[in-house]
Amino acid sequence: MAFVTGGARGFGNAIAVAFSREGARGVAVIDINPQALTEGKKIVESFGTKCLAIEVDVTKEEDVERAVAEAVKDFGRIDYAASVHPSSSKYDQNRKLMGMTSQGISQHPLLSNPHIRHFTEDFRKGMVVNSTGVFLSTKHELRQMMKQDFIEVEEGRVPQRGAIFNSASVNSQMAIVGSMPYTASKYAVLGTTKAAALEARDYSIRVNAIFPGFLLTDLLKPIVGAVNGLPQEVWAGCEARQGRAAKFEEVWHVAVLITSPRMSLVNGVNLFVDGGFTINEA
Repeated sequence: MAFVTGGARGFGNAIAVAFSREGARGVAVIDINPQALTEGKKIVESFGTKCLAIEVDVTKEEDVERAVAEAVKDFGRIDYAASVHPSSSKYDQNRKLMGMTSQGISQHPLLSNPHIRHFTEDFRKGMVVNSTGVFLSTKHELRQMMKQDFIEVEEGRVPQRGAIFNSASVNSQMAIVGSMPYTASKYAVLGTTKAAALEARDYSIRVNAIFPGFLLTDLLKPIVGAVNGLPQEVWAGCEARQGRAAKFEEVWHVAVLITSPRMSLVNGVNLFVDGGFTINEA
């Protein structure tokens, strides 16, 4: 059974669908947007998998705790969990794009916003969605996994209770002028992942992170090339440094793989699925 926060739309829904296509007997999609939940649930169910849609604000602990309880009540346990928390407002989306930059980007008005110009509230908002939401999700997913029986694995494999992956970013390792709130929040995601991985391994649970490369999601499409948005040439530069445009299935297969029992010794890593973006100096 898979539990996906941010699973109603975009990359998160692609992850939920991937678990469905790979044979999960049930998928719980967690999101704050009720309309997206309805649509995302239909997509998952179209692959023949039972889907539970739960409206949740991941920045509120009582909401996350309730979502875990509802999923367990319906499915009995949580085997695999994914935290993919998309920003909900245009402002937050623009801030996210500040980390997706290459040479010359800082000259664009949207991206020329150094540390000293950021409002404190902007920083707090980015942290609470990107890092606090991941912390709360990981916390309550682990609490559930720690008390459940081992999952069924192939003969000879080590016992395992479950696996978690969090959606990190190139900004979990790199930074650019103007990306202070987003970069700080994504470093926090990686820190949460690594600390949780060490705490969870004694319970036969793994926690990892994935940086999903540059995917033109539905959240980004209205911004790329738009007036006061991200220039098309900037996005093209990111894809060029990545080597080419990425396909959703190239990332969702990795998400399913990294939670698979066959990856039993992989723990506490941030796996870059970016075609070499982060190692490319060009």
